Amino acid sequence: MSVFLYIVNNYLSQSVFIIGFVIIAGMLAMGKKWNQILPSAIKAMIGFTMINLGGQTLGTALLPLATMISKAFGTTAAAATDIGTASAEYMGEIGTELALIFAFGFIVNLLLARFTRFKFVHLSAHVSFFYSGLLAALLKYNTSLSFWGIVCAGSVILGLYMTFTCAYVNYCIQGVKGGEDITLAHSSSFGLLTATILAKTFGNKANDLEEIKIPKQFSFLREMTIALTLVMTLLFLVVSIFASPTWVTENISGGKDILVYSILQGISFGMWITVIITGVRMMLAEIIPAFHGIAEKIIPGAKPGLDVPLLFPNYPTSVIVGFLCSLCSGLVGMVVLAAIGYPVVVFPALIPTFFTGAATAIFGNAHGGVRGAIIGSLVNGVLLIVGQALLLPIVGSYAPIMRILSETDYCVYGPILGWILQLLPL
Repeated sequence: MSVFLYIVNNYLSQSVFIIGFVIIAGMLAMGKKWNQILPSAIKAMIGFTMINLGGQTLGTALLPLATMISKAFGTTAAAATDIGTASAEYMGEIGTELALIFAFGFIVNLLLARFTRFKFVHLSAHVSFFYSGLLAALLKYNTSLSFWGIVCAGSVILGLYMTFTCAYVNYCIQGVKGGEDITLAHSSSFGLLTATILAKTFGNKANDLEEIKIPKQFSFLREMTIALTLVMTLLFLVVSIFASPTWVTENISGGKDILVYSILQGISFGMWITVIITGVRMMLAEIIPAFHGIAEKIIPGAKPGLDVPLLFPNYPTSVIVGFLCSLCSGLVGMVVLAAIGYPVVVFPALIPTFFTGAATAIFGNAHGGVRGAIIGSLVNGVLLIVGQALLLPIVGSYAPIMRILSETDYCVYGPILGWILQLLPL
């Protein structure tokens, strides 16, 4: 058991290895030679690492912004500031259950993809890893199941989640540029489904957010790197002013003037977006052809579920609009919960606000234009803040992670599953 857990925690939990294994398996299935397989696997793994590192760094860069907004609103939300620190709080209690649920859940996903009509392989291992933690926490703190009862139930639920979220996102992604050969394996799936339905119902697909006419002298804003750099610089500056420039200089910026700090944060954000976009191009060039080998020889008809930043290059305006709309509606939700005296103090988790807000706006725009993008991402922000408030009391030691990473699926499916478990005689 200890050897198996070592392999799971040190190898299978690393998404980059999963990507490498997929490339190797696919190219072997196509009869490629080692001198073709090796460089392809390395390039795909480098591309994925660029995407993953860029996403993690963007998330870390947003954490000071959360502290500043909290200060500006005069709240005392207990938001964890470091994923590593937050992880230490739960690994001692549910770490073993998490690792086993993660490993066996992936096996369930592969079996469902091989032997049912739901031919979707969930390849975002970092997503399923943290979702395994959510399931382990819900089962441990809301039932009296034994250790192996938790592992078995969690593995089945995770496998079903990995398979069926990819399946319904595959429906939603039809018509989304860049999603022709993939589906998404991301914990914003409920938000994407909601945004798609709302956009098709209330939107106007003819008014594409990405095609809004802007004056020629501002045409440079269509480039994602430039636009996000400027938007994040302005956002940091405005929030710094509201939070108190002196306080920001003393507590956040390391002594830097707020203008200097804001510009540096904006440039850093733009740089990591550039890294993500470059990584997207590298990985897709290798993984799509290799996955055709898997689809032909190993899991006939299979489709890969990949991470959401793959869509960012085609929707630069939607990424910005989605983040800002989700942030605004999340802040409104926070104020409303505080006004009604909700016992759990919550604050918008900015990492999921950025990624799920961007994703819901992309899907909303693809299916309903400007109106669809705005409606989808505004609703997403409300789901995040209300769902987080409902989720935190029922996940025990996993709550610090959920204050950082509580994306839409955690905030919707988590409370629902928790309530069901509390009603069942387990």
